[in-house]
Amino acid sequence: MSVVDDLQGLEARVASRLRELRPLMDEYRELEQIATRLGLPTDGATGTAPAAASSTPRRARRTRPKKGTAAKRSRGSRAASSSGGRREQVLAAVKSQPGITVREIGVQLGIDPTALYRAVRGLERDREIVKKGRELRPA
Repeated sequence: MSVVDDLQGLEARVASRLRELRPLMDEYRELEQIATRLGLPTDGATGTAPAAASSTPRRARRTRPKKGTAAKRSRGSRAASSSGGRREQVLAAVKSQPGITVREIGVQLGIDPTALYRAVRGLERDREIVKKGRELRPA
């Protein structure tokens, strides 16, 4: 067997394995998106998820700054849907309508309210808003 034959066999095995794994990676990406909307961490015990080869570009992963820093996060083209953009939208809604609920903000923005909980928790943690029951109020 020649080196060329070895390489062609390896190429065929890699292509076959990629075909086997594609449905799993597609499912992983869907679950990762759902986890993000729910505010759940998306990195596993072994670190962050591997980037999958895809025909559609994905936004760059952001890393959290260390506590106490005010570092800006890189957002790519989907700034309005990232948690930083959502924070500003949620804060503006709370300031303009004290007592508004997360559900009502979701309706105003035309998005699923579960996509707002990470931003709400961050605003609470940073003491920019106060949550009493379902109502959100400026701090």
